[in-house]
Amino acid sequence: MKVIRPLLTAVLVALAPLLPVGAAHAQQGVDNDSITLGHSGALTGPLAELNKEYLSGAMLHFDQLNARGGVNGRRIELITEDDAYNPDRAAANVRKLIEKDQVLALFACFGTGPSLKAIPVATAAKVPFFAPYTGADAVRSPGNPLVFHLRASYSQEIEKMVDHLANIGVKSIAVVHHADPFGQAGLEAATAALTRRGLPAPVVAPIASDGSNAAEAVGKVVAGNTAAVILVTAGNSSPAFMRALLETDYRPMLFGLSVISSRQLIRELGDKARGMVIAQVMPSPFRIDYPMVREYRQAADKAGQSYSYTALEGYLAARSFSEGLRRAGRELNRERLISALESLGDWDAGGLRLAFSARNRSGLNFVDLTVIGKGSFGN
Repeated sequence: MKVIRPLLTAVLVALAPLLPVGAAHAQQGVDNDSITLGHSGALTGPLAELNKEYLSGAMLHFDQLNARGGVNGRRIELITEDDAYNPDRAAANVRKLIEKDQVLALFACFGTGPSLKAIPVATAAKVPFFAPYTGADAVRSPGNPLVFHLRASYSQEIEKMVDHLANIGVKSIAVVHHADPFGQAGLEAATAALTRRGLPAPVVAPIASDGSNAAEAVGKVVAGNTAAVILVTAGNSSPAFMRALLETDYRPMLFGLSVISSRQLIRELGDKARGMVIAQVMPSPFRIDYPMVREYRQAADKAGQSYSYTALEGYLAARSFSEGLRRAGRELNRERLISALESLGDWDAGGLRLAFSARNRSGLNFVDLTVIGKGSFGN
């Protein structure tokens, strides 16, 4: 974490009108040698592993970049604050990161509920909010010019799942979802996708984010006896549900969103995770035909990290943001950064082309369905 000197910061704020442009930029997380970004996310609690996995990928790129001298001569520093997936704590963290730590931008803040509370704080301060780790439509609509979404939406992921199920003749589907804004977003997307196809409404089974009521959720799904189950879950609730399901004789097809960590499922369930279909918003970390994937794997190998879709997404988020910083130039401020990020629509991110523009804040629409094989990711 960057060392903050409150007295010096206060003096700079007071003297900002009298300082040259380069010095005034220190108010916005930029000084001669560094660029400071802020992150609020779950570093403790049932979703901490997922957030840490994402951040591990992001830091692979930032560390790699800093070892080469940074961006335009400045190192990138990321201040992380733990909100334990609590929306109110996330809002307080973002306020602290902006007002006390004077960050240039918020990077990869984690989760739907926390983002819904944090974005208004960032917006009021006119601070860019890049690559929030959520695909909820509620975070995307109405469009906010300060918020840049890297990943496809949950609606797009669920549309892909339901389309596949409808094409193979499946008509009965259950939705297991967190009892929070993230889970509600997934449930609404699934219900809408089924309605568009004239299929019955889903059997609904809420589950706590820590999986503590997994047996109860399984009971509702078993009673519904559907052919397929879509899990709108993340973190500890996903393996908890699957363990409880394995204690029954019911074996539906299982589908999960990209925020389910394949790495966690394989570690905790082993071959019992085999056959689960997971939507992915990144190419496989084994697709070495993508230059970006090759670069990620080299960095992961050097750091001794195993490969994962989640870490790859973090790596791409850091890589994309760094390209925006590079394009913004040495005279960096928030306005220049926003303009630079808007220009990334012409940038090849290593086999993936982003779609950011002055009118579009959604970078990628990539969605693929993968299957967990025997002790490994589906490709």
